[in-house]
Amino acid sequence: MERTATLLGIVAILLWSMSVALTRGLAETLGPFGAGAAIYSVSGILVWLVGGKPQIRGQHPAYLWGCGLLFVIYMVAFAIAIGMASDRQQTLEIGLINYLWPSLTLLFAVVLLRLRTRWWLWLGAAIALFGVIWVVSGGNGLDISILAENINHNPLAYSLALLAAFAWAIYSNLVRIYSRGRGVLPLFLLACALCLWLLFFTLTPGPLHFTPQAVMELLMMGCSTALAYQCWDSAMKKGNATLVAALSYFTPLLSVLIASLWLSTPPSAAFLPGVGMVIAGSLLCWSASRAPASPRAK
Repeated sequence: MERTATLLGIVAILLWSMSVALTRGLAETLGPFGAGAAIYSVSGILVWLVGGKPQIRGQHPAYLWGCGLLFVIYMVAFAIAIGMASDRQQTLEIGLINYLWPSLTLLFAVVLLRLRTRWWLWLGAAIALFGVIWVVSGGNGLDISILAENINHNPLAYSLALLAAFAWAIYSNLVRIYSRGRGVLPLFLLACALCLWLLFFTLTPGPLHFTPQAVMELLMMGCSTALAYQCWDSAMKKGNATLVAALSYFTPLLSVLIASLWLSTPPSAAFLPGVGMVIAGSLLCWSASRAPASPRAK
């Protein structure tokens, strides 16, 4: 049973690694709002059908409203950031910024979960951040002028990607404190869809145009999102959670490889070293952490 659940966790990591490529592919056809709205509509319905009715009764208000808001901010900001990328190379960069969330999750856990850590947690977080700076600056490190120039080409998209990373890191900690039982993930996903549909009909003129490729990508993304969450939940409850958590830090590398193949966009020379730094920094953060005491909501 444990081996099967652990394998499901690995499946979840592979499925999540497809999100940048498929979201970008859909956004090029449906626009940033339409793509996100369609993805979260399909995945929300599928998670509801597979996982059963959301468990609202008995949930802490901080989970329903606080975690729900953070979840929506993450999903909406991430979808819009990927959709607003000016080109496919920038899509890879924005996707990498999003993958700061593992390191940020541990940093916030020090405060929110009273996580005991070793000193190299901060070194790992710094290395991961420098990896992102390295990529966005085109391999020029801390050359602020070049970094600022690249970000100024599309400041909103980069800002939304960073906001998404912070939102998911805080959500990942608070959901461990306040969630009880099965949770209300389908409602969170459908709330994301509602927000994006409102943005689509308010800001985007004209109807959606579904090409055969867009339909295929939508079904793949909706199904993979629903399945990934179910697999991850099983792995966290019954599998080797420590092993799965360690493997999850390789998601940036898998995401880049899948996105570059799917979008036919070879990463720049500066990209892979940056990805390596993000992975190395994340693994250092993980190795510096110890199991926290089980917190309870008051």
